[in-house]
Amino acid sequence: MTTFIVIIILIIGFITFGVYGKMEQDKKRKLLEDAGFNPDEFIDSGKLLTGHPAVDTAKQFTYMYIKDGVINIHEKINAQSDIVIPHFASIPCDKIKDVVIEDATTIEKRITATRLLAVGIFAFALKKKQKNELAYLTIKWNDGKFDHETIFEFSGKSAAELGNAARNKIIRKMQ
Repeated sequence: MTTFIVIIILIIGFITFGVYGKMEQDKKRKLLEDAGFNPDEFIDSGKLLTGHPAVDTAKQFTYMYIKDGVINIHEKINAQSDIVIPHFASIPCDKIKDVVIEDATTIEKRITATRLLAVGIFAFALKKKQKNELAYLTIKWNDGKFDHETIFEFSGKSAAELGNAARNKIIRKMQ
C-alpha cells in the first residue's frame, strides 16, 4: 500500500514539475515576443571566435536573429539558458559576400616535451591522438571599407550538422 502511495506522489510531482516548466517556458517566450522577437527564428550560432570589429574576445554561446536586413548577434547566459542578451554585434545582410561551413574534424597528434624527455626518440612512435569534431561557420562581409570574416565554432558529435543548419537558415532568411 505504501508503494502505491509513493508512486502516486511521484506521478503528481512529475506532472506538477512538467506544468511548471511549461509555464516558465511560455513566460520566457512571451518576454521575447514582447521585445519584438519570434523565438522560433533565433539561429544557434555556437561560439563566436573572431572576425567582427565590435568583438574583442570570443563569446561562448551565441544566437543570431535576422531582422530588417541585419544579422544581429546575441549572447546567451549559458548553453541551457533561454535568456538572450540584447545584441552586441551586427552584420548588414546586403554587405555579406559569402556564408561558408568548413568541417574541421581532425585528429591531433601531440608530442609533449615531457614525453620526449621521458622516452627520448620513441616519443614519436607514442603520439597521443585526440579526436576533435569541429565545424566553422564563416560569414564573409565588407563594411564599406574593410573585409571581415566573422567565424563561429560548433563542437561535438553533430558539429557539422549544426553549422550547416545555421548556414542554411541564414541563407534562407536572406533570400
